[in-house]
Amino acid sequence: MFHNGPAGNAYNRGRQSFYGITSTPTVKIDGLSAAPSPSGYNTAINNRLAVPSYMDIDVNMVGDDTGGTAYIEVTAEQAPASGTIKVWCVILEDHEIATSAWGGYNGKEMMWIPVAFPLGASGRVLNFTGPYPKTIQVSGAYSLSPAQHPYDNLNVATFVQYTTGTKEVLNASFLDLSSMGIYDPETFPVVTSSVLSAWPNPTTGAFSVSSFVPRGTTGTVEIFDISGRSIEQFNAGSVESMCIEETGLYFIRLTTSTGEIVRRQVAVLR
Repeated sequence: MFHNGPAGNAYNRGRQSFYGITSTPTVKIDGLSAAPSPSGYNTAINNRLAVPSYMDIDVNMVGDDTGGTAYIEVTAEQAPASGTIKVWCVILEDHEIATSAWGGYNGKEMMWIPVAFPLGASGRVLNFTGPYPKTIQVSGAYSLSPAQHPYDNLNVATFVQYTTGTKEVLNASFLDLSSMGIYDPETFPVVTSSVLSAWPNPTTGAFSVSSFVPRGTTGTVEIFDISGRSIEQFNAGSVESMCIEETGLYFIRLTTSTGEIVRRQVAVLR
């Protein structure tokens, strides 16, 4: 958490307020103090990694080097314990050489600098209700400055966390932004592979289907019932609202003009 310099932004202030600190805190792993040494940190991290996670995170970034939208799916495999749960997403820059604007850090290589936060400085609340597994999708737009933040220096950190008690992190995702298809729009496609999502899942009948295909590619989204009968079809590249009356398991298939096939399924319950 940066207190000053160009990275002293709303995200950092929000995280400081979240933990109630005004200076660099004692290192803690999910609220538990860690011995201040590499071996102490390693032990604390390994202890937490040994705890099974029942929260899955799927992150897709769609845009170019000036910005875009983060699409995030969080799936709870079982009912979480009581307490407010939030999801945060932050785009971080590595390998920036600090200027005089950083004061005493001038000339040093800076890492993990937050430059954009698609879900806002305070994150988004996730309200999980059964039956399980349960998937919630959230999204948020972000802007980037190519001159200030080269896209090949950017990473995406997404994490799900309790907001009370030890403020345990239930799961996290860390991705290289450039490997997800964020390129200069004049020379590269915006996305390199197709994206297909459906939410909420399970549903009582109403749900949404979002699909994206690489630039220059077309595609078709088709929904089938368990017998293989096609019940809906539309062009890829949009968000469509659906409503299915009959309970059961339904299959969603995205087929592109390049032969790529992406599949999802959704359960309709009453």
